Amino acid sequence: MSDLRLALAYLRHRILVTVLTIISVALGLGLAITVLTVAHQTRDTLGNEVSSVDVVIGGKGGPLQLVLNSLYYLDAPTGNISLDLWERMKKDPDVASVIPLNMGDNFLGSPIIGTVPEFFAGKKPRRGGELLAAGKIFTAPFETVVGADVARRQHLKLGDTFVGAHGWAKSNDFHTQFPYNVVGILATTGTSLDRGVFTDYRSVWIVHSHPDEDEKEEQAKSGHNPSKEVTALLLRLSQPSRRFLLVQDINLHENAMAVVPVDEISKLVSVFIAPLQGLLLAVAYLVIIVAALTILIGLYLTIHQRRRDIAITRALGATRADVFRQITVEAAALAGLGVICGWVLGHGLIALSASHVMSKFGIYPNAWQVHPVEVGIAAGVWALGILAGLLPAAIAYRLPVADTLAKE
Repeated sequence: MSDLRLALAYLRHRILVTVLTIISVALGLGLAITVLTVAHQTRDTLGNEVSSVDVVIGGKGGPLQLVLNSLYYLDAPTGNISLDLWERMKKDPDVASVIPLNMGDNFLGSPIIGTVPEFFAGKKPRRGGELLAAGKIFTAPFETVVGADVARRQHLKLGDTFVGAHGWAKSNDFHTQFPYNVVGILATTGTSLDRGVFTDYRSVWIVHSHPDEDEKEEQAKSGHNPSKEVTALLLRLSQPSRRFLLVQDINLHENAMAVVPVDEISKLVSVFIAPLQGLLLAVAYLVIIVAALTILIGLYLTIHQRRRDIAITRALGATRADVFRQITVEAAALAGLGVICGWVLGHGLIALSASHVMSKFGIYPNAWQVHPVEVGIAAGVWALGILAGLLPAAIAYRLPVADTLAKE
């Protein structure tokens, strides 16, 4: 019988301890893989989405809130800015392109974004091909292009109609007199596009030029006329190095706020994502260490239970090296099974939660993408399991055959 088959036979013999040890190894490695994969892909997705925008201009408020709202649709708008500023940005020689955004309504919790067809320029689906899975880009008010996740969850198809509701979150304050028509459905991009509903920016003006009583009260208090404002502007500069001067100029002289989105996302990653990743990885590593100790203790106890078997094996011709190797192979098999289960557990959890993460945050994690770091961690966990088996193997190696047989 080979060393591996003999090791597996011994592991089956103490099935409860084996299963519990495998679970502990799998939990530690699975948590580490989940944290690494989600953190890595989140940073990549956030970085990719801001790379096409040099400056974001919106109402005064929190800079990060403005970026999360205008690029990821994860927060409420900070306010509105004047049409005059939009017109001046279009004429600015340093501005290569300016994309308006009008927001404030939702469709069953999905944000409705009023913009222009140029908004989709340069955007690509996750698996290549055409951005539009079906239909066309809107060309008139109340024509909509819906993201892949919205179409899937709400079972939308070309030609369907729906009505939006007032506010950023799901509500029952519907604009029933202004139905939208689905003229296009986007392919899956794995970005915030998947969870948005996109329409001509004038649609939002038309809807809010006929406000209900609550909206009339809001407009009266704020003094804003939505038909003369936009929510945000996305700027691409001909010379990106000038973005800091432009931001400074707008923040000093305009009733608006300008931010460099890549800076805000870098702060988000360094202040929130990186520390949280470190904390969760520390927990995962502690679980892995406990699992290694479990392997050590489990094999150590079994050596005492198998003293007679080991002595008989030695008496039948097995060498000390054979015994040492057998115990080490047993530890390697135990750790290896834990690593395999942990890898499946980690990536399986990501796969199961991918749709929920997409709907909530606009990030679609690639569940089965293997990050190089996780390969190193998995190898390290396996090596740690083997090291944990060295002490029991050494005890078995030094076991006195004659004394053991006499006592047993």
